[in-house]
Amino acid sequence: MQDTPETDASPNALPKRTTPTWEMELLLSGATVFTMFQATQAMTAWGSELIPRLAENPRMIFSVLFTYGNGALTLLTMAFAFHLLLRAWWVALVGLESVYPGGPRFDRLRGGPIHRALMIRRWKPMPERIEGADNLATLVFVLGISLALILVPISVLVSALFLLALLAGWLMGRPESTSALFALLSVLTFLPMMAAAAIDKQRGAKLAPGSFLHRACETTLEFYSRLGMGRDSNPMVTVFQTNVGEKKGMAVVFVVMLAGMLGSTAGLALTRNQLGLGSYAAFPKPQRGMADSVDGRNYASMHEPGALPAVPFVPAPVAKGDYVALVVPYVPALHGNLFARCGGGDSPRSLDADERERRRAQLDCVAAGFTVTLDGQPAPPPQWYADPRRDLRGLLYMLPVATLAPGRHEVAVMPPEPGDEQAKDEDVTLPWVIPFWR
Repeated sequence: MQDTPETDASPNALPKRTTPTWEMELLLSGATVFTMFQATQAMTAWGSELIPRLAENPRMIFSVLFTYGNGALTLLTMAFAFHLLLRAWWVALVGLESVYPGGPRFDRLRGGPIHRALMIRRWKPMPERIEGADNLATLVFVLGISLALILVPISVLVSALFLLALLAGWLMGRPESTSALFALLSVLTFLPMMAAAAIDKQRGAKLAPGSFLHRACETTLEFYSRLGMGRDSNPMVTVFQTNVGEKKGMAVVFVVMLAGMLGSTAGLALTRNQLGLGSYAAFPKPQRGMADSVDGRNYASMHEPGALPAVPFVPAPVAKGDYVALVVPYVPALHGNLFARCGGGDSPRSLDADERERRRAQLDCVAAGFTVTLDGQPAPPPQWYADPRRDLRGLLYMLPVATLAPGRHEVAVMPPEPGDEQAKDEDVTLPWVIPFWR
């Protein structure tokens, strides 16, 4: 804290040791916090829709970058919101000190002498409380911004390493090894920095200046520092840690960053959980293939505007007309292996006889991976389906229902086994059962 230009002669002056940036802090937090909340929600919703639509390698790098990016956004949002609360507490303390400059009147306290003596002994003067609230608000503001900035060079480095791993896998003719190559490159990238830091801490004082090991450690640490990964790369965090103590400062930084990452992950999980939070322990858990149940995700009329469905659906619970259109969306995270086995990939622009035959064969192969029935009877062959309104692709089954009797009927869709174990967010041994009525 630094002295402000106000003098003690003014009864309405702020305390002399008020942080000089308090007005700018309030302006930045107040002007951006609501926008930050909206941006975090929008980014979380966007990520929850995009991640399942990516194949394994793009999904891996996007998930990492999304975690870092959304984590930084969550950190800023939490920091600005908490900063506003602390500044409101500080303003309240300053106002109370202005109204009652003498502080509490302990002689008017009700209660026994022991309680009164305890309060007097534990009471902090109002100027000390005001200064503490002012300091804490500024530290929250500083740490929120500085820790969010730490994630920027990490995201850039991770992106570069993944692109190198992707290129190496392609050159080796083994794109499925991208994950292992990325892990190997990550170890090789960070190992020199960790080794130089360990040698410096354990033997740095014993190394002669100009010796090979001394110059190697200095060059290595300087190189990583220029990449934005040194302690001098973030002066705000360095000043904070060296003043509060390195262990305590590292603990605070770790807890705050962990809170941001967990907030990002929790937001993504809640976005995917369409039913949200609530005390529904006694209600049967909605599950794919559950008997005598209706899942709103299986009906286009119940989808939220702009939602991108990832499960099979029909137009509505009540069928109208002679056909019911069943759409089975293509989700790369779930169906990528099937399409790869069936010769998926970019098709030529020309639709000659050979190309039409190839596409027909591919459709037959993909359709064979799904088992679709109407009241236990096999469904007609599907067609390729694309909906540009929602950027949706998949298979379209036109199910004849004109001769069905009035009442309840069922469409069952058994999808193929997903190749990526992480994509199994449902029990893949059960079919999707979609009831509808005539």
